[in-house]
Amino acid sequence: MTPSRPDILVTGFGPFPRVRVNPTTALAQAVTKRLRAAGFAAEALILETSYAGGLPRLRAHLAEARPRAILMLGLAARARKIRLELFGRGHASPLHPDFSGATPTTMPVPAALPLRTTASPQAALATLRRRGLCSGLSPSAGRYLCDACYAAALRPHRNSGVPVIFIHVPWLRPAPGTKPKTRVAAFRPPAATLAASLAAMGIDLARRGRKPG
Repeated sequence: MTPSRPDILVTGFGPFPRVRVNPTTALAQAVTKRLRAAGFAAEALILETSYAGGLPRLRAHLAEARPRAILMLGLAARARKIRLELFGRGHASPLHPDFSGATPTTMPVPAALPLRTTASPQAALATLRRRGLCSGLSPSAGRYLCDACYAAALRPHRNSGVPVIFIHVPWLRPAPGTKPKTRVAAFRPPAATLAASLAAMGIDLARRGRKPG
């Protein structure tokens, strides 16, 4: 029996150099849980932050599961707001080693032109801002695995009707009482608020992905 296609796939990443605990691991799982509670067939996929492991696993999973919508999450440790990435270019820099300490031995083949998100970035941005989250559109997903994975997800879905978007998040706000409020930057989003906002975004993506054509 052929398994049914998931309504939405939510991806996050594991640790990488200088980041022992990647907040997108728990965030992707929390968003998926909320989507399932809302009645959607949602999957979470946590990718190893490596060119030899995470990138091939993503490609294989997309080909097998064929999700109707894809919400991708990554950490931008230096960001001062949530970034909605407009383009995936398939770039990867040999200057930035992955979790295993390796750098790409062969550069991913870049798209002839930047691959634009197939979702509605304006709708996604409005969802975040309605909840008071500091956020904005971004023209570049960087030169690391986030951009490589984004391009890998966009390339087969350019004309498929599958909405795909990548969200870079800054460090999340620590739990209450774990750090003085005066030492927490105001732009850092609370985990629960961000998870709820991303779940609302995921619901919109999943509904769009269900529409024929």
